Amino acid sequence: MSVKGFDKIRQSAELSAAATGVIWFLFGAALLLFVDKVYPSPLSLMLGFGFVYPAVCLVLFFRLCKRHGVMWYFPAAVIAATVLMYLLWDAYRAVIPNLIVMTILCLLFGCGLGGCFSDKEAVKAYREQKKLKKLGEDKPYTSILEDDPSKKNKNTK
Repeated sequence: MSVKGFDKIRQSAELSAAATGVIWFLFGAALLLFVDKVYPSPLSLMLGFGFVYPAVCLVLFFRLCKRHGVMWYFPAAVIAATVLMYLLWDAYRAVIPNLIVMTILCLLFGCGLGGCFSDKEAVKAYREQKKLKKLGEDKPYTSILEDDPSKKNKNTK
């Protein structure tokens, strides 16, 4: 049994990308706060950002791109967010300076592998359906001059 809102997020590529981006950001921030404030030790830094962060990022990005194909705007948004966090957040910069490179590598590998394993026909059909819906061509054609007696006006008797 699934919730209607989650189905809507899962069906839409944009909503899935936004949800994945938010989950990635919250996970990265929580891991950073845990390593920096809760348990500051070299072991937690190495395990957190050397194993856990790349594994979770790969899985997140792989699942998104496997379901919806590779979207040009998602990697651009994640890279921009990573660079902004690096520039604006001192703890982010102090904990691990190569986080930008690691995030970009995980993003590109995850999206690339997800794109390789994605169902190309389903992604193409979804994008075609979205294009038709945008153009308004997804509705069947009905003639306005149809001679159906049930649709006649009272004035035409």
